[in-house]
Amino acid sequence: MRTVVEVPQWQGSLSPTAPRLVEGAARLAAMVPADAHVRVETGATLAETAARVRRALPAAGFTVTVGGDCGVELEPVAAALRRHGDRLHVVWFDAHGDLNSPESSPSGAFHGMIVRTLLGEGPPDLVPSPTLRPDRLALVGTRALDPAEADYIRLADIGGPARVADDALVYVHVDLDVLDGFASVGYPEPDGLSPEALIAAVADLAARHEIVGLGITEYAPSDPADEDLLKWMVPELVRLCAGSRARQIERRAVAAWPAGHAEERDGWLLRHTPGVHRKRSNSALPLVTASPPLAAVETFYADRCLPAIVQVSPAEQHTELDAALAARGYAKTGETLVMTADAETVLTAAAKNGDSGVERVFDRDRWAALFEAVTGDAGSMPVIGRIEPETVLLVAGNGAGLGLAVMDDGWTGVFCMATHPGRRREGVARAVMAELARWSQERGAPCLYLQVEEDNHPARALYEGLGFTTSHRYHYRREHPRE
Repeated sequence: MRTVVEVPQWQGSLSPTAPRLVEGAARLAAMVPADAHVRVETGATLAETAARVRRALPAAGFTVTVGGDCGVELEPVAAALRRHGDRLHVVWFDAHGDLNSPESSPSGAFHGMIVRTLLGEGPPDLVPSPTLRPDRLALVGTRALDPAEADYIRLADIGGPARVADDALVYVHVDLDVLDGFASVGYPEPDGLSPEALIAAVADLAARHEIVGLGITEYAPSDPADEDLLKWMVPELVRLCAGSRARQIERRAVAAWPAGHAEERDGWLLRHTPGVHRKRSNSALPLVTASPPLAAVETFYADRCLPAIVQVSPAEQHTELDAALAARGYAKTGETLVMTADAETVLTAAAKNGDSGVERVFDRDRWAALFEAVTGDAGSMPVIGRIEPETVLLVAGNGAGLGLAVMDDGWTGVFCMATHPGRRREGVARAVMAELARWSQERGAPCLYLQVEEDNHPARALYEGLGFTTSHRYHYRREHPRE
């Protein structure tokens, strides 16, 4: 679920063009590809508007906040801080630092104090709780600083995006004055980023981190050329940021289900696992958001006397690639949903099961026999034996069912869920999922993900009943067998 929250606040700016921010917010909102659109009416004070934004923010899904002046970012960033704590880093694309305090600000305009307020030093009725730590802030494109802001950056040792921690979750803020030659802002500055450089910087962040929120602000329409630029740039920013979660899940899923042989070539991860027939173990995965050339894929699998199979994932990010494969006669198969849930949500939903009676089995030497007892098949053991992240097999009593949990950097993947044919409709899978969620939560991984084929309606009903929702989709395209 993607929501655009439109906040036509202009009262935080003292620019002569500030009233145009109302129209700018509406135009930006219209450019955002979203499932829902929420418009927040401004209040009599900035604090009142902030309270309205706080109530309007959705509890789940990906939110794009459009302004309005930069002050509209107060509550979206505060909400992300409450949800993610110190894992949250804020990357602030802005010509200005927005780091003045009420005492140091030459103008008294709040949009020049918003970052300092998020850091805990702002108007008392606007300081959030918790506050952002200086080492969780990165500035990009900043080139017009007041002396007090420059001093603060030096003393607080605030850097750029290279300092964002590997395991960070990121909120991206874009003030359009970060762009070079963009006239439709209150305070344009020379020597900014080109639109292509901005997109590239955000793409790099989205490739390395999950982006948990995006804000785009300070559009004061004046030049039709700027409008045309935004109609291309805004959807691209949204696509990159909103798709980052899916890409991070897929990155973990690759590690959780390792191929026998894997190599990166020409924008692809090429996988081959002799003796294992699962498509995920023997398919090519695109590593870039563009459509990479197919020659590497077809050569790789032809050398192994196999038809080429491409995992189009996330499907929503690769429509161009999918169309190209279809045009070459690749057949579509294996349509799959990737679903996610909070471990706490799963535990709450499964609480009525009481004592699960599920064993945590860490001894991998026992796993083959347990798979054989429950499913009659231990054919996946060559893959499972190569899993490097922390892994546990959850086994319901007397071999009633099992599931494999693979934990990696705050996420736990759910694999190999199975119930013995003689024990179905007894709540076995719910019990296994509850214990899996409990283990994940104990290990500091609050998020779960799993894959389920789209037409597996019983499994989907089970997972939806436990609180899982669809994150994204993927499918495979299979080359027709060679003569």
